[in-house]
Amino acid sequence: MAVYWLAPLASLATLLGGWGVVRFLQGRAQFMRLLSGVAAGYLLSVTLVRIIPESIEARGGETNALWVLGGYLLVHVMEHGITLHFHYGEETHIHGSPLTGIMALVGLSLHSLMDGVAIAAALSTHSNLGPLVVMGILFHRIPEGGTIASIFLVNGFGNRGALMAAGTLALAALVGSAGQSLLQLPIGPMLGLTAGLTLYVASSDLLPEVQKVSGFRSTVALLSGVGIFLVSARLLPHSH
Repeated sequence: MAVYWLAPLASLATLLGGWGVVRFLQGRAQFMRLLSGVAAGYLLSVTLVRIIPESIEARGGETNALWVLGGYLLVHVMEHGITLHFHYGEETHIHGSPLTGIMALVGLSLHSLMDGVAIAAALSTHSNLGPLVVMGILFHRIPEGGTIASIFLVNGFGNRGALMAAGTLALAALVGSAGQSLLQLPIGPMLGLTAGLTLYVASSDLLPEVQKVSGFRSTVALLSGVGIFLVSARLLPHSH
């Protein structure tokens, strides 16, 4: 099954983001912000054009739209109800308490668990939705790995702690994909949750980051993500 190699690939993207911050990107927040813009454009496109329609077409019909709303609200609670402080991008505020990093890791681990469920659910459909969703998760997990690594660095955990935090997120995504594959939860509701997840991440996490970049570069990054989706959707065969 494709899930057994595509889910680890998405998890490796988290480690790549964490490693990038530790080795190269400290103090270079603008690159990560532009990458966030590309991810936002792609995720918005795949969610609105493909995930939501396919969720409604699945068993459960329009009721699955409620799962979209539920997924959106659930991610908000995980990121802003569980954690003491959270935002995507490079963390520059020194809080002086390891608890801040731990709580951010808990919130993002739950988020990563849902990413894994999303991958397995999308790959179980009889269309090209699976590869499209995997690409979107690949894009946003790089900034996510960079985010948790940056939070851990600024709160005194050091390079090793930052990489271990990114590894924890990668493991959580693998657990989520394995759980969905074993439990075979209903596809319609799971796609609805996936749509809520990706819509929130794109609009509330990633887009505000790229908007911090002045000039036309933020728009170019966003439109690049849209373009990547359109080309990918065109090239990948689509059948029901």
